[in-house]
Parts: sequence; C-alpha cells; structure tokens
Amino acid sequence: MAKASAPGKLILFGEHFVVYGLPAIATAIESRTVAEIQRAKEYSLLDNRPETPGYKKEKYDQQSDSIQRMLKVMGLEGKKVRIVLGGDLVAASGVGASGASCAAIAAALNEEFGLGMDRHEINDAAYEGEKGYHGMPSGIDNCCSTYGGFLHFRKDLKTGKSVVRQMHSKAPLSIVVGNTGLTSNTTKVVGDVRAKREKDPEKFKKIFDNYSKIAEEATVSVENGDLIKTGLLMNMNHLLLEEMGVSCDELEELVDLASRNGALGAKLTGTGRGGLMVALVTGGTGSRVASAIKKAGYHSEMTKIGAKGVKVIR
Repeated sequence: MAKASAPGKLILFGEHFVVYGLPAIATAIESRTVAEIQRAKEYSLLDNRPETPGYKKEKYDQQSDSIQRMLKVMGLEGKKVRIVLGGDLVAASGVGASGASCAAIAAALNEEFGLGMDRHEINDAAYEGEKGYHGMPSGIDNCCSTYGGFLHFRKDLKTGKSVVRQMHSKAPLSIVVGNTGLTSNTTKVVGDVRAKREKDPEKFKKIFDNYSKIAEEATVSVENGDLIKTGLLMNMNHLLLEEMGVSCDELEELVDLASRNGALGAKLTGTGRGGLMVALVTGGTGSRVASAIKKAGYHSEMTKIGAKGVKVIR
C-alpha cells in the first residue's frame, strides 16, 4: 500500500487568460487531498473527500476517465488497484480539486509500483489525468499541486509545454475563500469564452491587452509583498473576468461582501460561474470578511497559501 498527498490551488491572477498563452500567478494552499493505493483483485474507487454537495456525483464520469488515462500513461493499464481518496481539501470548483487528486494518485501509484518517476514525470502524469476532467487543460492546477509554493505559469501555445517559475513573496499573503456552493463545468465555460472571443475579437483583444498589463504589474507586486497594489490588481482582474461573462450573481455578491468588509482585493478564482471567490486580507480584516460571508449563507474559510507540493506519506 502507498499513500501520497497533494495541495489544492488558488489562482490569484490569470484564469481563462492562461488558456491563450498569457501568464498566470497561482499558489498551493494548505488543504490537501490524500490518495491511498492498494493492489487488488479488481479495480475500485472510494472517494471520501469532503465536497460541495453534488460535486463528486457530477464529476464521476470525468474522474473515471482521468484515472484510466493516468494508469495508461504510467504503463499500468489493466492493473487492478483500489484507490481511496480523502484529506481535508473540499472537492469544489475553483480550488484545484481534480489537479490535487491527480497529483496525489500519480505519486501514490509511482510509489506502490516502484516506477522511479521524478517530480516532473509525476506532473506529466497528473496533467494527463486532468485531461479527463477538462479536455485540454492549461496545466496550472496540476503544476500547483505537484510543485507547491507560488508559481508564475505560462503555457507555450506553439509547443504545448508549460513554462513554470517558482515565485517568492516578501510578505505573507492571507486569503479568505468564499464558496458559492455551485459546481462549474470547466469545459463548457472555457468553450463559451472561446466562442465569444471568435464572435467579437476586437473586444477580447482589448481585454487581453489590459490583462497583460495587470499580469506584468502583479508579478512585481506579489514578489515585493506590496499587498495594497496586489489587491487593487485583483479587483481589476475580476472586472475583466466579469466582462468576459464568467462571473455570476453569487460570485458578485461574495466579491461585494469582501470589499465592503475591508478586503484589499477580491475576485473569482478558477472557472467561474460558480465555484470560489478569493479575498486578500490583512490582520483582523480576515475574520470580518469571513464572518460576513457566513452571515450571508455561504461557506467561508481562511487559508494559508504557498504550501508544499505533492509528497509521499510514509
């Protein structure tokens, strides 16, 4: 038997834009998914992860496809294994739940079958697993779950390879997460954005140009620990995502609640149209933001960011 764990992720800047080769900044979070692998007489999966109601049922077929893809790419096609998933990462849209489970499963399979894969190869296997969920994923989720920390991420559209740079912030970043309770369909939302871009290329060129400036400034502000500037840029990033049509009433309410209760910045994170909102906070502001979100009937929590990546549990 082998066990491994991997962290979830939050995108601070760049969701959707990253699909088109623009840079994103993301971070691994403290909450993790644990995967346990046992050899068995037949294949089985037991998913004990906490969840947004209905998430695991809605994602079940994608999850099955994901696991089979990983077994195949790792040379384990046809192997009979029992997979048990757990941990404290809530399976929800926007938190990298699929990327964390893929990275944890890949690392546990590598350990159980003595494949000798390094971290980069585990990341490649996790990326293959992500295809089961997202079709052609950007790769940012599995990279965060595999490598951990803060990442500056860009996908080279010519080669299809991920260009990843580890970042370091001079100041700790505290985040409050608000959950809409809605599960997003990443493939559908990404497809809708693509269709809108094809219909109105001039509008999206302006949006993309504006985001490129935000991403450039955010890279500097995050590494310099400039929380006020980072928060302002998060707000600007959210407005662009709203203009692209990937927000929703629930996300707008959460962003508004965070802003009115002292957050330095707030935006949707991940696919949008449900899922999560993230707010950058300092000091006692975090408790006030989290309390306001809970009072409005949403789930909320504070989390540490910049967590370590995938690891085997011995």
